[in-house]
Amino acid sequence: MCKYNTVMATMQGLLPIELLERLGEETSHGNEKFTVLRQMNTLLYAQLTEKSGLRSIEAGLLANRDLQGYTGTISHSQISRVNRDREPALFKAVFDEVYAALRARNVLAQLPLNYGILKVLDSTAVQLCLKLFPWAKYRDKTGAVKIHTLYDMVSACPESIVLTDGLTHDKKKMADFINEPGVTYTFDRAYLDHKEFDKYCESGIFFVTRLKKNAVFKIEKVHPVKEGGPVLSDKTVILGSPGARMENSVRLVQVVDSSNGEEFYIVTNRFDLMAEEISDIYRLRWSIETFFKWIKQHLVIKKFYGTSFNAILIQIYCALILYCLLKLIHFLHCRNFDFLKMVRLIADGLFNTIDYLIQCLTPTKSPTIREEKRFDWNAEYKALIEELNIIDDFI
Repeated sequence: MCKYNTVMATMQGLLPIELLERLGEETSHGNEKFTVLRQMNTLLYAQLTEKSGLRSIEAGLLANRDLQGYTGTISHSQISRVNRDREPALFKAVFDEVYAALRARNVLAQLPLNYGILKVLDSTAVQLCLKLFPWAKYRDKTGAVKIHTLYDMVSACPESIVLTDGLTHDKKKMADFINEPGVTYTFDRAYLDHKEFDKYCESGIFFVTRLKKNAVFKIEKVHPVKEGGPVLSDKTVILGSPGARMENSVRLVQVVDSSNGEEFYIVTNRFDLMAEEISDIYRLRWSIETFFKWIKQHLVIKKFYGTSFNAILIQIYCALILYCLLKLIHFLHCRNFDFLKMVRLIADGLFNTIDYLIQCLTPTKSPTIREEKRFDWNAEYKALIEELNIIDDFI
């Protein structure tokens, strides 16, 4: 039995309420009614129900009295103004707390122990109308924002984000994320930087990434590999041309992509794992692409409720908070059921009980006509034998 009555109340119970109340006291000037908590609840509702715009959100709040207990009633223009003016760092603080609660449970830790802590760095771009978002520079007639994301493989959830315009190169954001010794960071070819790789080697930071086809390297040692496997070669090399060569040796593993037969190189400074394990770690990088696809399809990330940088960043943080809350509810109450089906049921039933949510997720097997009239061969055979014995006795 869940401690809280409804799904909405359960979500509230997973939020850092003390932090939100303190933030409300510190930032309520001019917005006493529409606190940080109410603003966040409004955006969580909008994200979950995939509202198309501010007027749709306003109508949704007005039509649902149960929801008003968490959001209050507010006009679309007031929502727009608060989203524009309120500091996104407030929502980052809430996200950090909710993420920490999810991370502490190690809810999806399925990685081999010898892999250590794995994190994936990547970015996803969201195209925008340049006339509405003039600050989001990207191309001549198109704007875009990039969501640079560090994804934690243990919790299967993003750990931190940085929002930039579409022109900012991924490589410029490496220092914002890659800084923890003992952690293995995985990223693609967009983050190739020999100087940074040298820093990682000297700081005890591990990395696994793919090398560009035209990369130059000097072979120092060749290691044996299993014949007939996905690994073609395993070498110790120094990356770079003679004029811009790395100071530290790295490992170069040549593998075959099973999906298309393409050969490519993986570079890493981990010498403690087998070549096949290095290949497996790089393959796990795809999980962040799956995450980006999921939030774009099922949360409102491709369409924004404001045109300012603040409004977009707040909306993204609320989407990440919602994602963490849904993961926690799934782990605590619905772990044996499909995650996406649970999310869809929650979206249409925020004020249903958790018990009813579980009831809806539980498959009910009703016997089909075929099953009801199934022929029992064993019973029929025994009946036939008995009938024949009776006939024999009669004769």
